Amino acid sequence: MAPRLNGGWVSANSLSLKTAARMATRRNRRTRARDTRPTEQLLAVSRVALESTAQGVCVYSADNRVVLFNQRYLDLFNMSADVIRPGLSYREVLAHSASIGNIAPENVEQMVCDRLTEVAAGEPFSTQQLMPSGLIVTLDLRPLPGGGWTTICDDITRRTQLETALQLQTRRVEHAVRHMPQGLTMFSADERLIVCNEQYIRVYGLDSDVIKPGITHRQVIEHWVSRGHSPGLSAEEIYRRRMREIRRGEASVGFLTRRDGRIIQAISSPMSDGGWVSSCEDVTERLRHEEELKRQNLLLDAALENMAHGLCVYDSDMRLLVRNSRYLEIYGLSPDEAKPGMHLADLVRSVIEKGNYPEDFDISELIANLKSRLADKSDLVIRRRMSGGRLLGVRYRPLDDGSFVATYEDLTERERVHEEIAEQHRRFDAALNNMSQGLSMLDGNLRVTVCNRRYLDIYGLSPDIVKPGITMREIMEHSCALGNHPDTTPQALYDDYVDKLRGGVRTMHRNLTDGRIIKLNHSPMEHGGWVITYEDVTERRKAEARVAHMAQHDALTDLPNRVLFRERMTTGLSWVRAQDAEMAVLCLDLDNFKAVNDRLGHGIGDKLLRWVADRLKESVGPTDTVARLGGDEFAVLQCGPQPQSAELLARKLVETVGHPPPFDNQLIHSGVSIGIAVAPTDGLEAEQLMKCADLALYQAKAKGRGAYEFFRREMEAHARSRHLLESDLRGALEAGEFHLAYQPQIRLDSSELTGFEALLRWTSPARGNVSPADFIPVAEETGLIVPLGEWVLRTACQTAAKWPGFVKIAVNLSPVQFRARGLVAMVTSALATAGLDPRRLELEITENALLEEDEATIAILHQLRALGVSVSMDDFGVGYSSLGYLRKFPFDKIKIDRSFIGALGGDNESAAIVRTIATLGSNLGVETTAEGIETAEQLRLVREAGCTAAQGFYFSRPRPAADVFEIIAKMNPASRVA
Repeated sequence: MAPRLNGGWVSANSLSLKTAARMATRRNRRTRARDTRPTEQLLAVSRVALESTAQGVCVYSADNRVVLFNQRYLDLFNMSADVIRPGLSYREVLAHSASIGNIAPENVEQMVCDRLTEVAAGEPFSTQQLMPSGLIVTLDLRPLPGGGWTTICDDITRRTQLETALQLQTRRVEHAVRHMPQGLTMFSADERLIVCNEQYIRVYGLDSDVIKPGITHRQVIEHWVSRGHSPGLSAEEIYRRRMREIRRGEASVGFLTRRDGRIIQAISSPMSDGGWVSSCEDVTERLRHEEELKRQNLLLDAALENMAHGLCVYDSDMRLLVRNSRYLEIYGLSPDEAKPGMHLADLVRSVIEKGNYPEDFDISELIANLKSRLADKSDLVIRRRMSGGRLLGVRYRPLDDGSFVATYEDLTERERVHEEIAEQHRRFDAALNNMSQGLSMLDGNLRVTVCNRRYLDIYGLSPDIVKPGITMREIMEHSCALGNHPDTTPQALYDDYVDKLRGGVRTMHRNLTDGRIIKLNHSPMEHGGWVITYEDVTERRKAEARVAHMAQHDALTDLPNRVLFRERMTTGLSWVRAQDAEMAVLCLDLDNFKAVNDRLGHGIGDKLLRWVADRLKESVGPTDTVARLGGDEFAVLQCGPQPQSAELLARKLVETVGHPPPFDNQLIHSGVSIGIAVAPTDGLEAEQLMKCADLALYQAKAKGRGAYEFFRREMEAHARSRHLLESDLRGALEAGEFHLAYQPQIRLDSSELTGFEALLRWTSPARGNVSPADFIPVAEETGLIVPLGEWVLRTACQTAAKWPGFVKIAVNLSPVQFRARGLVAMVTSALATAGLDPRRLELEITENALLEEDEATIAILHQLRALGVSVSMDDFGVGYSSLGYLRKFPFDKIKIDRSFIGALGGDNESAAIVRTIATLGSNLGVETTAEGIETAEQLRLVREAGCTAAQGFYFSRPRPAADVFEIIAKMNPASRVA
């Protein structure tokens, strides 16, 4: 079939041409009677319009002869201006076009006939023509009023190429959607499904027979819930939440939970028509990377928002209309330095001032060159080496209205990449043969196509044998001949290899004769065959073994940790059940270990723990297990006849661990308390047995430490009772069940009253009066002593503020209150609220408060003294460091423990201790108070010993606040105690 002249559409310029033609025709009709000037004048006017358009134009008269045309028309068809002239017939035009090869000569007559027939129909039409040069030209033919037609021609080669590329890109996108790893859906504005891919169905676990285009979003969610997904949520709740997110008009991220626990992330983005598009994926394994993913998304958003090139648009006067942020970034300009309206020359001056271009840069030459190119409608492309060494590509492109666009591209990296590509090719071979892993490539027949030197070295293979073309079977025969594979044959090795590949195994391991372990990773290639890497993982396997050991062993002592101990306990209990045997669990806790750490440092503490671990390992049998559970807690699993074996071991450990050697010339005061539970007597479950051993350990520590206890059933009752006491204690303060009793303190030289000690009492509606010896330890262990102690201090200060000014109030502080910090602020607040003179407050502490964190506690005591409060040491003489603490802090008073006072009269040793303490106090200028005076004889003896003050039942039992004024009235300076 003969080629046809092709066409396109009429541009704005062609419409202007027709308008001009019509106007000229009307003007000729009006003036034909009186103006006989030739039509050349009309042609001259039309020529100006014709030559200004980018399309080719040719106008034919009613008798199908050329009236006028432009140069662009001749250029598109490569026709000669010497041939194509006004008056030439359409047939002669086609003959000339055929003579230069645009169309076949034998098709000219048929084309003339067809074209004239189409023109005679009176309707516009378009066609296209493929030129010998490869250009694609459109021809838009439109009849003219009164006969004749106009042909508008345009070069659409580039547009056609772009349309082809767009079609290819569209197919690629469709392919990508089908094969993308995420699920994808699109919903219309009326919430109906438009499209979804297979991954969407799979990710959400939905039924493809139900989820089809046209189904509503609500129905999709109802189907999702009906399949057991999003447990605990109704379809309506999910629907409302999702629609709130979607209707916000911005991208949203939601999470849904499948019935199997996997988490699905859905990202929804609104569309301009009211619908939305969503992508979904299973992010169960990626949630822990969420922050990193957010960071990457932010970077991606920033990259998409900004063009890679700088861009400016200038008007015909070279003044800036528009610029982007990348332009500012390239030149280092601020927004104020590149404002719309600025002239190009001014912008270049700013760039020079910034140091981007040399100072002698010729701006006038640039402007002149640019004006010349703009006049020619041609691009100006310049490469500039900036002062900093960067290479910049600038393209000025003119627009039809006289304005122009400038793009700025940093070519530095591209230049460097071009230079590196050649280097990378050279490096590839070197990298292949110097990589740490072996590598080979096999084709579909398992023949080698590529292998590197490391692969040969790993197996000791000969490069003369292993080269491209050799089969894997031949390689294995060679490798077996070298002795690499013990206890197998080449055929067996090859058969196993092929079977694994066919079975989908991609990772294999080879244990070589010399002990090395080689890991083989197979990656299939697109067109068949494999890429195989070979890695010596011997050391990694050893490291993994070490890690596995560390996961079950304590790093400090190398003893089994809690995890391994529980495993062995479970195994041991199974053995007990099966063999009707016995097994003991010993829980050990070091005594005073925190004091050792705090006083001597963690280095000494670690040495003590390692020493204890060694003694434990030496003391147990070969089938027993010793473990460190954490901190200073150890445990032992012991087989054998019970409880005899456990008791012998416990005695030995109490004796051995109770006498640690000096470490770094530092004496250690420590010991061990042990709780013991026996299976099957105390239980056959690990949790139960450990609970029993812990209860026994608690009792052992309550006995005074350095002891052991077997579990007894009454211990559970005691634990329950203590738990109930703790529960009642937690509500007692709020319920107002506490009150204070006050016991007077007497000065011995004058027998006058000096003050009262505030003592806490608890009257429970259910328990009655509860002894402080029962509830104070529980309050300290649970931390309740902190709010309780604050209540005591504030109540005592408020009460004492009503007493005469010479009467002081003494309040006990718990060691726990010092650890809680904020103590000084609390005391300050209590004094200020009550309006009590700080000199009337005496705070009593025990040695235990100093044992745990003596330096920090001493600092707090100095702060309290700075307030004007006096500080006394209670229960002096019962601790082993009492004298040492007198050197660290100048106490105002020493209170001698009642245990020494109660033994006076029948125990010379106690009398000597009381005299010594009283003398020590006198020498230090510190008052000494004897506690627990109950008889006149005890009073006489403490006076003789030199004590300065006393308190006890002999003077008065603790009395309520209402009785204090009565006691003050009786114990005035005029009264004397016998």
